[in-house]
Amino acid sequence: MNVNHVDATDEDKLRSLFSLLNLEVPELADVAEAVKQNRNEDALLALHRYYRVRQVPGCRLPKEETAQITGYVKKYCADEAAAVLKTADEVVDQTFLFQFPWDMERTQVPVTFDDAIDWHYIPDVDPEWAYMLNRHRYWIALGQAYAMTGDHKYAAALCRQLEDWIDSNPVPHEPASDNLAWRTIEAGLRGSNWTKTLRYVWDCPQFTPSLLAKLLISLAEHARYLVAAFTSWKRISNWGVLETSGLLQIALSFPEFSASGQWRSLAEQRLEETARIQVMADGIHWEQSPTYHHEVMSCYLDSMYFAEINGLELNEDFRGKVYEMAIASLYWAKPNHRQPMFGDSDDNDVRSLLTYAAALFKDETLRFRANPRMDYDSAWLLGIEGIRSYDRMASAEPPELSHAFIHSGHYVMRSGWSEQDLYLYFHCGPLGGGHGHADLLHFDLYAYGKEFLTDLGRYNYSDHTPLRKALKESAAHNTTTVDGIGFTEIADTWSYHRIARPSGSKWVSRPAYDYVEGSHDGYLHLDDPVLTDRRIIFIKPYYWLLVDRFRSKEAHMFRQHFHFAPGDIALEDNSLACLTQNKDEANLLIIPVQSQAMRAEISEGVISPEYNLLESNHHVTYSRNGSGITSMMQVLYPLRPGETERPQIAKIPVFRHTGEQVDDAQAEACRIIHPELDSEHILVVSHRVPSGQYDSYVVDGVQIFGEVVLISGPAEKRKATVIN
Repeated sequence: MNVNHVDATDEDKLRSLFSLLNLEVPELADVAEAVKQNRNEDALLALHRYYRVRQVPGCRLPKEETAQITGYVKKYCADEAAAVLKTADEVVDQTFLFQFPWDMERTQVPVTFDDAIDWHYIPDVDPEWAYMLNRHRYWIALGQAYAMTGDHKYAAALCRQLEDWIDSNPVPHEPASDNLAWRTIEAGLRGSNWTKTLRYVWDCPQFTPSLLAKLLISLAEHARYLVAAFTSWKRISNWGVLETSGLLQIALSFPEFSASGQWRSLAEQRLEETARIQVMADGIHWEQSPTYHHEVMSCYLDSMYFAEINGLELNEDFRGKVYEMAIASLYWAKPNHRQPMFGDSDDNDVRSLLTYAAALFKDETLRFRANPRMDYDSAWLLGIEGIRSYDRMASAEPPELSHAFIHSGHYVMRSGWSEQDLYLYFHCGPLGGGHGHADLLHFDLYAYGKEFLTDLGRYNYSDHTPLRKALKESAAHNTTTVDGIGFTEIADTWSYHRIARPSGSKWVSRPAYDYVEGSHDGYLHLDDPVLTDRRIIFIKPYYWLLVDRFRSKEAHMFRQHFHFAPGDIALEDNSLACLTQNKDEANLLIIPVQSQAMRAEISEGVISPEYNLLESNHHVTYSRNGSGITSMMQVLYPLRPGETERPQIAKIPVFRHTGEQVDDAQAEACRIIHPELDSEHILVVSHRVPSGQYDSYVVDGVQIFGEVVLISGPAEKRKATVIN
């Protein structure tokens, strides 16, 4: 469209554009007058002049503030600023590598278009690449690079690619799931990314009146497309949140549209509905994936921010749900501030989102686990006053160390809040839909600044690689299996045949110990059904006892799977103890309590810390045959850097108070002599719930009654603590 020569087709487009706008507002009086006189070229030029100077909140940055933010990010966020400039330079050359921290599907190999960009290109059989291309997150980098450097090559590339995308991708007549550029989730994400990009380039010379016309028509098409696409499924899916956040940002950032008030009200209603339905009572998103929990939370935070600066007060219940999600992220995160790679998740640092949430809620608890200084993305979005306000905020330690998410089935044991503290995360909750994995009873373990036991990640969403399915299987998680059968049957990337469900859990947290217990029904379908459960006792701040129990009539093969972060591990022949081999760093020792009854094997494997990325790792499998009640007990003992002295572990007999020794199917006990303590610990575990006087046991001369009991203290002052 050339404003110096407008043909009949362009006249139609301009009339279409002006029909979308509320020309009765005083700010558009010049536009309205020109339209009234049928001077469409003049009307477009007047509209262009208006957009170069308009002051809608959040839609432009004054030059002075741009310079201040640029100075801040170059000083305090130098790595992030350098990454943005590198990305911007690549995008100018039409090279695409998706590597921003919260890119949902990162890529590892750059793709360059020598000629026109093929917006429907699919490398390596994975359509997620095309989806990432059409989300346009990288255009924010172009805008910020232009703001930081003043180099017009960035603005020129942005305007050129924006116009090409609009010309090449007409909106479908109705919402489509098979259009690589126009899936509704991409339309929603573009609504957000375009809004955040445009604030940097309104006054650049490359942003012509013709491009403005195309942009506004396309934004209206996006909004109407998103309005029409919403279904009951979207209320329960993260798609509905991502789409609605984009719709709200279009509505608030472009109030000139006649329909913007309607779009805003509709988006506000949908946000409230999705938060009410999707966020469980403990603050965890129901899809059971930290990556998608945080993607949804990020969209909710964006919605809060744009609503606040535009004078829209969102529902208090909605704000409460978003706050609960942020607090859940705080407790979920490992000591190194990274989310568990649970379900379809990557190894992301959550501090940027906690920073954003702390700034919006002005919350000292969130500030405690957020970045010391405002991060790069938040600084650009919230501006110089947001940076100063964040610097003035105090922080307050969370009220708990360990935390149970009872409704979603997540449990976190923690010895403190430093990066050197001990942490164990355990899961016994529902699958969570297509992003869920077969990971019931899985746990992660971190100690003394080192990741030890971990989920293996997701790798890829395409069924062309068998690894996608393999990483979702039960045996790919730190859990147990029976007879080599997965408790949940994975069909393909997104679907399942048989789904195991949690069948009960318990949680006890005290200053000296934490206790969690969980079970599932995944093996009740066998001809000889097997009941399985797991108990984990954290003796703070030293070690864990892991107890797996299987109940069956006939004999089965039971296995425990332990997947390690990258690094070497070794297995000792006699004790079957497994030890990581980290020189000058912390190590983890896994010590079987019943080593004579077990077998152990080390194997090589892979771990996927982010989408499309694989690294080598190792895992150890312990196995045991049994029938009736069979248990497998392990002491999980972290060693500090340089520490070599180990605990002494011994299985000891359990007697009834009447003097008879009980068999292992009834109860077992182990003695743990900790090298740092003057006394020993004895942990007694009953495999059958004590229900009568004969179930009062005597262990090492101490009479007890309870399902899990800790005996501690020096010989002359033994103390028995009933944990469960």
